[in-house]
Amino acid sequence: MEDGYVLPPPPSGGVWRDNSTLVMVKEAPLPDRCVKCNAPANGVRLKRSLSWHHPVLYLLIFVGVLIYVILAAVLGKRATIYIGLCAEHFQRRRKKIALGWILLAGGLIFAPAAFANDYPLMGALGLMVFLFALIWLIVVSRVVTPKKIDDRLVWLNGINTAYLSQLPPWQGYV
Repeated sequence: MEDGYVLPPPPSGGVWRDNSTLVMVKEAPLPDRCVKCNAPANGVRLKRSLSWHHPVLYLLIFVGVLIYVILAAVLGKRATIYIGLCAEHFQRRRKKIALGWILLAGGLIFAPAAFANDYPLMGALGLMVFLFALIWLIVVSRVVTPKKIDDRLVWLNGINTAYLSQLPPWQGYV
């Protein structure tokens, strides 16, 4: 609802392509295809809770991290989508996440044990493994990345070109 009027349903099911970006209405169902290779997803859906804020807000990190976090939380836009993944990409993602958790646990155990036994270089290595694992988990858990989110639409990157080619072109609807 916008200004008290109900908007008409979007054409094409609310999913389009804009060059290499997928544009969708927040509530629109995506095709039952893998977003990574365009193979049949066979009903396998991955729930993704996405958030986005204007990139200018990143400049606030230099002012203060707490100020950035608060404003990003308040001004950020959110969307929950369900994306299709084929069995191969689903299992590949699962294995990468498992590896990340193993590295994270290893670094978490190894670093304090090394520092406690007076091995500072090994402790530093454990901390580096821990930080690497954190970054690894953030990166591999993301299947798609939001380019932009507004009150009604979501723009997604990281979608297979064959998947996108099956969608109608974005005409600037809404």
